[in-house]
Amino acid sequence: MLEIRNNWFKSWFDTKYYHILYKHRNNEEASYFIRNLVAFLKIPSNSNVADIACGKGRHSLELSKYDLNVWGMDLSSNSILFANEHANKRTEFSVHDMREPFPKGNFDYVFNLFTSFGYFEDSNDDLKCIENISLALKSGGYFIQDYINSKIVISNFPQNETKIIDDVEFGISKMVNGEFIEKHIHVKHGKFEDEFMERVKMISRNELDAMYSKVGLKLISVFGNYSLEDFDEDTSPRIILIAKKI
Repeated sequence: MLEIRNNWFKSWFDTKYYHILYKHRNNEEASYFIRNLVAFLKIPSNSNVADIACGKGRHSLELSKYDLNVWGMDLSSNSILFANEHANKRTEFSVHDMREPFPKGNFDYVFNLFTSFGYFEDSNDDLKCIENISLALKSGGYFIQDYINSKIVISNFPQNETKIIDDVEFGISKMVNGEFIEKHIHVKHGKFEDEFMERVKMISRNELDAMYSKVGLKLISVFGNYSLEDFDEDTSPRIILIAKKI
């Protein structure tokens, strides 16, 4: 179980069942969020941007619509295969672990969206990711991070539900385990049956800001949802932070 907890993302993100379970994630939400971020940041055409832990590339492709040059990276080879199949002349996708120094740099903007962070047991790995992001940014460049507001997420825990999607049965339980929010996923598809896990660290706005400060990033704006409304710890579903490399 310890090995599963420490490396759950390596197996779960690369299965077809992960993509079936989350197929409802639509491009409309990504389009709305990216449109608001581009307008707020006034991102110039031809800027070089990175999408860290990009998954199938839905945010990357939205960014490219604003004439931005986008490099997306993710640990899941299947996600990157899908992203490359849908790439355009403005996008490039690579398999990469965000704990390792990035093969590309000199970015004007780096995005880390949809809670694609806080996976690791060791907090030093979290800091290493933020440090790699800072190193990949130009001086004066911006880092945009979209994370869960764990106070809201856990307010109704524990939770148990069953979903049937495309003839696949998902038995899902959510709970708090130490400093992590855990989701246990029992998959049953015909004769196939297996257990998977997701776990995300409960990291507050102040803790994220403290990591930024250690690697030369200065927090300049905090929002609480994809409409970019002010953050409220008691009501906001998200923590959306914008930091500048100083």
